[in-house]
Amino acid sequence: MKRGIIVLALVLALSGCGTNGNIKEPENGTETVGANTEVTLYISNENGNGFAEKEAKLEKLTPEAILSALAEERVVPSEAKVLSFSQEGKALTLDLSREYQEYVMSFGTSGELITIGGVVNTFLKAYDADTITILVEGEAWDSGHAEIDGPLSWYES
Repeated sequence: MKRGIIVLALVLALSGCGTNGNIKEPENGTETVGANTEVTLYISNENGNGFAEKEAKLEKLTPEAILSALAEERVVPSEAKVLSFSQEGKALTLDLSREYQEYVMSFGTSGELITIGGVVNTFLKAYDADTITILVEGEAWDSGHAEIDGPLSWYES
């Protein structure tokens, strides 16, 4: 009987040690935050030659949720998928499916600025990072105007 009471007391004491919606906790190698996390999306401005900022609420801060929000704004295609994501200090690595590259290549230089820079700036701000390496199917890739083969930093518009 005493043992049951001790176990019950321990369970009750430990159940109060959970997290609230404001504490980051790892999930599948990425950071997540509680419901209704707000992120800044970098989308096309009215002229299509630079960025506008738009706040978006996500259930959790995940690369998939960010990509989905960017797809809603047509910065990336809705078919693009996150294949992997990692963060080491202030450096991110994001591996996307081939649909992303095909989408980027369908635009001229202004469209390329938005489709690459929008992803770069959104992820850098969301994860408080300095650089992001964007891979396609695990490899460096060609945007149609440039070889994307290393870390990218903040895009100015």
